Amino acid sequence: MSTLQSFTFQELKSLLPNRAKNSHKGNFGKVLICAGSPGMGGAGILASEASLFCGSGLVTLTTDNSNVGASLLRNPEVMTTGIDMSEDDGIDLKIKDHSVILYGPGIANTTFTKTILDNILRSANDSKIILDAGALHIMASSKPTIKESNKTILMTPHPGEAAILLNMTVKEVQRDRLHAAKQIAQIYGAAIVILKGMGTIIVDSKTSESFISTNGGPELATGGTGDVLAGVLSALIAQGLDIKNASLIAVAAHAEAGRKFKEEIGEIGLNASSLIPIIRQLINQ
Repeated sequence: MSTLQSFTFQELKSLLPNRAKNSHKGNFGKVLICAGSPGMGGAGILASEASLFCGSGLVTLTTDNSNVGASLLRNPEVMTTGIDMSEDDGIDLKIKDHSVILYGPGIANTTFTKTILDNILRSANDSKIILDAGALHIMASSKPTIKESNKTILMTPHPGEAAILLNMTVKEVQRDRLHAAKQIAQIYGAAIVILKGMGTIIVDSKTSESFISTNGGPELATGGTGDVLAGVLSALIAQGLDIKNASLIAVAAHAEAGRKFKEEIGEIGLNASSLIPIIRQLINQ
């Protein structure tokens, strides 16, 4: 039986890589974020902004056509491609060209979005794949495809998504969060599972290590904070951190940013966007 190891940002920040003076954007990874079905464009914008602000060399957001204008207005540095999420229009996501692929924020569960997941799992090659939010709902009905893909997959469910993945109630998930995270890793073949919530759990199936965050509180209980976390995680992996340390630092920095917001303003009314500059400042310290 593995022991839960606690962690904080202060303990982990020394693992953040230093940059050589002659660095160029190609040294820091190419991140593809596929996110934002109609009416849910903010999720992709938050994730791509977090990835950009936390150090990814190049960030591409593929999103529904209706979200392109808002993304470019907010972050012209994010290369934004529009597709019709309501039907399969034969789009080439150029999956093989990216070191990290984040799929799922703001994604509806449709036949086309399942096709996108299948394409990612089939074509990603050496890309690290982060599956979040809507992608997890798709996964719940695609277990054989996912487990047989032989790809490096990180899954980032909240308790509700974990319950769907495990076909149980949220209460059952919360009763034994470590067991739930381990079950998800085993059933779906994920290298890393990050079970979000108070005392976020990280399970590394390769090393059989398990971790619990000692920070993070109710200030983070608001829409969009998970999208920000996924974006931060994509950036850290893109810059060369291994998936375990990237997961630990992303969760720890996210929680520490929430603590700082609570300390300066309070625990009510945090908007997810406000976390991003705080996390950027933390990882630059």
